[in-house]
Amino acid sequence: MGKVFWNNREIPQPPGAHIDSSDGRVFVYLDEGKPVRESRKVTVGHATSQTMMHPNEKFRQMYPALWREHYGESGLARHVMRCGMYALTLGAGWQTGLYPILHDVYGVRNANYIMDYVMFSIFQHSNVAQTFPDRMRDEVLFSERAPDDTRLSALFSKDMDEESNFRFRDAWLARCVADGLRRVWLSIDGSNNDCSVTGSEIVEGGNAKSHKNTGVVGYMYAVNAESGRPVTYMVYNGGKVDAKALQAMVSYLHGHGVEVEGVILDRGFCTHDVFAILESLGYQYVVMLKSNVEGHTAMMADHSGEIHWNVRHLVGMGGLFGVTGRKKLFKEHPDEAFVTLFFDGKNASERSVTLLNKVFSAFGKAKAELEAGTAPMIPASLQKHLGVVENENGRAVQCNFRELQEAIDGKGFCSIASSADLPPGEVDRLYHLRDASETQYMILKSQLGCSVTRVHSTEGIQGKFAACFMAAVIRNEIMSACRKAGLATNKMLLEVDRLMLLLNGNGLYSAIHDESSRQKELLASFDILPEDFDSIAGDVNRRLGNPVHSQLRMKPAHRVEGKRRVGRPAGTTRKTEAAPSEEAKPKRGRGRPKGSKNKKTLEKLNAAATLEAKKKRGPGRPKGSRNKPKTQDVAAAEKRGRGRPKGSRNRPKPELR
Repeated sequence: MGKVFWNNREIPQPPGAHIDSSDGRVFVYLDEGKPVRESRKVTVGHATSQTMMHPNEKFRQMYPALWREHYGESGLARHVMRCGMYALTLGAGWQTGLYPILHDVYGVRNANYIMDYVMFSIFQHSNVAQTFPDRMRDEVLFSERAPDDTRLSALFSKDMDEESNFRFRDAWLARCVADGLRRVWLSIDGSNNDCSVTGSEIVEGGNAKSHKNTGVVGYMYAVNAESGRPVTYMVYNGGKVDAKALQAMVSYLHGHGVEVEGVILDRGFCTHDVFAILESLGYQYVVMLKSNVEGHTAMMADHSGEIHWNVRHLVGMGGLFGVTGRKKLFKEHPDEAFVTLFFDGKNASERSVTLLNKVFSAFGKAKAELEAGTAPMIPASLQKHLGVVENENGRAVQCNFRELQEAIDGKGFCSIASSADLPPGEVDRLYHLRDASETQYMILKSQLGCSVTRVHSTEGIQGKFAACFMAAVIRNEIMSACRKAGLATNKMLLEVDRLMLLLNGNGLYSAIHDESSRQKELLASFDILPEDFDSIAGDVNRRLGNPVHSQLRMKPAHRVEGKRRVGRPAGTTRKTEAAPSEEAKPKRGRGRPKGSKNKKTLEKLNAAATLEAKKKRGPGRPKGSRNKPKTQDVAAAEKRGRGRPKGSRNRPKPELR
């Protein structure tokens, strides 16, 4: 029935509604003109009388005008909308290219549904779709309105069909190659999920991780060992052996241009078939050996005493010792490889003390039970170390010291096979790159809640695993950003979710800018700045108030300001290179350049400057000047020679009186 608004006042039933007399549900028929038995029924509330009812969520979606009439506009808009996780997922989706790929493969509307489910899985640590509406009610979503469990089920089983999922894997792998995934070490791991779907060709009986008597479906992930980014995945029937699934995985990667430098596998892949496949493809490998295979037992017999706390074989820090030898891997096959035997002193001490404590505790408990006259209950894992024997004094609890000593001496040892003759330190480094895939599996099972497949068809299984893979991609990007910043991932997800939009009196949302420095740092790693929340608020307001808007959720375009990177800025030239010619310079656009002045303004400024320069001279001689010569021509005139100048006349004589 969905959520029923029991606390809202009763309202009249909508036109054409019917009441189910068995449980009081109010429903309407959707298919007009069809016979009643062939028409679809949708429940819209719970009856309180023959004409009144309490509405449910479906009524609010189908009859928005009636909802506003009875409950007003306040019933439609939340006063607080959380926007932090939306902004984080939006930034990661565009930065990785995942969101545009989803548009192209599944369509914009389905891409938005998928991104909403990604946020939900990261938040809720669960894949139970029934809880989606309640958990995501206050979140800003990619989709127009929150999808219910029916819409999500249709998304997984119909919209995310097998062909679309293959196109998604191709597009995502191409994106990884474009980002530099060309020659890498891949960490590959597989597992299975409980799945109770009946009639599906990929659900088979197998060794369920939950130890329940149920069907299982298998899946495998390939992860870039250096960065931890999920590269691709495959879903297969639960009864398929790991070697065949691995062959399909590496063939798929090889066929899409990924040069796999090497493969890192755990002890679950330690079979002759797996090694034969890797050698036929020419892949290097680093594989953990099981404790009962020939390669490990031979190395233990030859070198366990040699490296036990022997400082000559110390490998780095942490009390790890190692030695490498060429050994046959399996008794029944001639395969040989370089096998490195490790002894972890710290691990050996902790595990030895744990075993001794268990044996000592079980010995005391069994002895007390025997003295009380009851049959001792010794745990199955300790029965090779403890037992009840008959002697001259009756029954007694006895410890098998030889078995216990061998178990203690074997603690802390493991063997890793490699295709190349590598030093123990390099083998240890390569194998620990596998932590990337281990982290992804931990996230998939615990942080994304995908340990059980809750769908009802083969198509639903494939669609659900595709969505889980997409959630793992986004979750890994967030985790990597937190790790670089020294932040705790789960704690930061909770902190980011506190960022919100507040509904104003005018019915519009506005961003509340109370971001902490940690929130800003995490968001900035995905090119999300505090002012972007104003853009998100504007987008939410457009969705609510304007029917004409796009369903594509765009991230504001800008560049995060920061320290200049090492090297010459992009687009600049070396000092020795000639400056670009006039023809090479970009053509000036129309209009006056920004910041320049028009001609009239320039003329006024020039006139003002001229007037300023022609100020009236003050009284007195200017400072630093000299007196003018009395006769300016004296210095310049030539010295007069003797006699009267040529052409001159005598002076007239004075008249006598």
